[in-house]
Amino acid sequence: MHARNVIRSAIAGAAAIVVLASSLVVAGPALAAAVDNACTDVEAVFARGSGQGLGAGEATRFSEQLVSRIAAPVTLNYYELGTASVEGHQYPAVPVGTGSWDSATNSSGAFFSGGGAFEYGGSVDKGVDELDDYIAARLAKCPSALFILGGYSQGAQVVGETYVERLTASEREHVVFAMHFGDPKLYLPEGESFLWNAAPACEGKEFSAWRRVVPNCDTDDGSLGARKPYLPSSWQNDTGLWCADHDFVCGSSKAVWDADGHGTYGLAGGDIDKGVQEAVERLRERMPASEDDLDASPSYLQSGTTGLDVVFLIDSTGSMSWMINQAKAVATTLSSFVAANRGRVALVEYRDAGDEFTARILTPFSEDIGPFATALDAISVDGGGDTPEALLHALMTGFNGLDWRPGATKAAVVLTDAEYHDPDQVDGSTLPMVAARSLEIDPVNVYPVVPSYLAEYYEPMAEATTGEVVVNEGDAAQALSDALTKIESRPVPMLVLNRYAGDVGSTIHFDAGPSYSTTSTIEQWDWDFDGDGVYEIIDGESTADHTYDAEFDGFVQLRVTDADGLIANFSAPVRIGPPPPPVAIPADSVGVTGEGAVATVSWVAPVDPPKGWSLTVDGVHVGLIAPDARTARIGDIARDETVEFGVTPVTEDDVLGQTRLAYLDPDDGTTATPSPSPSPDPSPTPDPTDTGAPVDPDPGAGPSLQLSATSVTRGGSLTITGSGFDAGDVLEIWIRSTPVLLGSSTADADGSFTATVTIPLAIEAGSHTIAVVYGDAESTTPVTVIDPSASAAGGEELSGTGGEVPMGVVIGGLALLAGGILLLVVRGTRRARSSRV
Repeated sequence: MHARNVIRSAIAGAAAIVVLASSLVVAGPALAAAVDNACTDVEAVFARGSGQGLGAGEATRFSEQLVSRIAAPVTLNYYELGTASVEGHQYPAVPVGTGSWDSATNSSGAFFSGGGAFEYGGSVDKGVDELDDYIAARLAKCPSALFILGGYSQGAQVVGETYVERLTASEREHVVFAMHFGDPKLYLPEGESFLWNAAPACEGKEFSAWRRVVPNCDTDDGSLGARKPYLPSSWQNDTGLWCADHDFVCGSSKAVWDADGHGTYGLAGGDIDKGVQEAVERLRERMPASEDDLDASPSYLQSGTTGLDVVFLIDSTGSMSWMINQAKAVATTLSSFVAANRGRVALVEYRDAGDEFTARILTPFSEDIGPFATALDAISVDGGGDTPEALLHALMTGFNGLDWRPGATKAAVVLTDAEYHDPDQVDGSTLPMVAARSLEIDPVNVYPVVPSYLAEYYEPMAEATTGEVVVNEGDAAQALSDALTKIESRPVPMLVLNRYAGDVGSTIHFDAGPSYSTTSTIEQWDWDFDGDGVYEIIDGESTADHTYDAEFDGFVQLRVTDADGLIANFSAPVRIGPPPPPVAIPADSVGVTGEGAVATVSWVAPVDPPKGWSLTVDGVHVGLIAPDARTARIGDIARDETVEFGVTPVTEDDVLGQTRLAYLDPDDGTTATPSPSPSPDPSPTPDPTDTGAPVDPDPGAGPSLQLSATSVTRGGSLTITGSGFDAGDVLEIWIRSTPVLLGSSTADADGSFTATVTIPLAIEAGSHTIAVVYGDAESTTPVTVIDPSASAAGGEELSGTGGEVPMGVVIGGLALLAGGILLLVVRGTRRARSSRV
């Protein structure tokens, strides 16, 4: 690999090395204080993230939370690093990303030095110097002051390196608590694992003293590598670290494109609020005479960590006219409900098998109530036939076709006056299948709103999904409002991890300590360790241990009940034993042509990878593009040396597959012969006349499948017809590559079946397989899933604007783990203060 091209590519593609929250910057109060301000009881210092201005969102949230919790006569002095020059040092928080050439070069420098050199490393050094000198100056003036420190992203690195490398033991005694949010130098040794063995944290064990909210058990280091030791041993209990899910910066995701969580720390009720609450709790221990003036009460969110998702399922068969007309009034109350719960609502309409339609999503999840109200107002009644309707099919349509947010509290509110078919006549869904699918979505609780004569009938559905039956006494709008009240008032169960794993024989420690109720207290904890709906522990504790003696791949389920009798549940996946190898079939071949500074990469691949294709230039990730893409154009390529291009498939879980390479020569612009990519020896192609396997004497015998269409859009319906099965065969209908159960059916007396399924929105566009599984056998047929928003063109550029894409503005970043590039610069020991020991 040529160093010049590596550096140039790194500059271009380093956007995600430290993802910024610069878009979140808001004007903040002028709370900065100089070192010579009057002495106060409490000193608070915050270090902002890369590229942020003073008073950015995280800094403002930090200061506002402290001001709201610390009351007179306790006094507070707040200082934000970079506000002033302290002993000639002023923290610049240099930008990274792709907003400018400087940002891009800062990003590449951060990557190559592990955050320890170039402009980024210099920015951290200046922040360390300023914080070090500020603390020293304030303690010289105010010897009894107590400090609270906070840092976000680059600022978290500044705070961490200050106390690792600079603060004296006596200075640390004055620091009550330090908070690190989204630290690119994170280190959690319990997240380290070897090969297929699970990390200790995945068993819920061996947590570091500084670990606070880190939902991903595999998190071990940040995007700039780990700082080891992360903390001085004397200060490990005085620091808290928060790393949100989906935050590439602090290492909860190793995929450079997965960084949405980096902007969540400063949200209301978020991690900064939790950190400040803990800091004030510690202040109360250090200042017991002032407990009444220090508010350490929890600030709970009204719903889950990311809000509340509620789908309304409306039965629009013939007898529902009066109920639907009443229900339309509920739209007027939804705006306040959505605002109070950071909520989103969706609408599904359903009827029954044989009607014009069976179930359809009228509006996807949205915070905007307008489209929901319009769609609800337009519903008219028709059809129905027999009394039971296709509710189970409708629930599966909503479960599979809607974009549910991870971490959100989820509910499905059903409005009907009829029973439901079980199994469903449309897709064969059963209540156990619906309950299992609800758990997989983290989970979804079902609230049937029904007349009193159906209340007992619907109890099993509510119980199976930990919902509640709401009786409609004749006012559908009021009944729906009652359901919403129950949903927003119920407790919020949570586990400290979003998944668990271990070897056979492992004892997993489950901790539901983060659970809470905003209106009551939780009084009962029930545990279902295998997700089968049978709770092994009833009325237990908020923690539980369970030993798994055999391989298992399923869910743990927690159910909590508060003092008001309101119930909620939470689920998390559990894997015991080695995971299956990731399915990411590589491209067969890759080629590249060049025209000036623009390169066109093309590849041949038999299978679309679930997540898409990662593109690299000289080993540096520059973009993730759609699964069905087979070409990409990349601009601003250096042509004075041979350039290496890589194409790598990516699984749904962001696991990189095998990379295929091609090389562009510097002069002629033609494709050089690709170097061999390391790969297993290909299996020999069998002789078609002698396969070595028994030949079916009647190739036409056995089951066959037919589809209503060879292609279907995501979220759309597909009808599958089959024949040649044995009468009574129970048939599971799956879509692959990443297997998703779409529904089930039962073969008729003549061995045939017909089922209509909904293609989940989560399924990537591209080539897939419909598989009907019966017993130990299966029958398959290909299908193409279409993304309605996808370009009709055969290739794909790395930009939605058309034309060539300069590498300096390509979406993406540095694939730290996959690239295998060694850091070229190692930070030396920081300068010591000449005036101190």
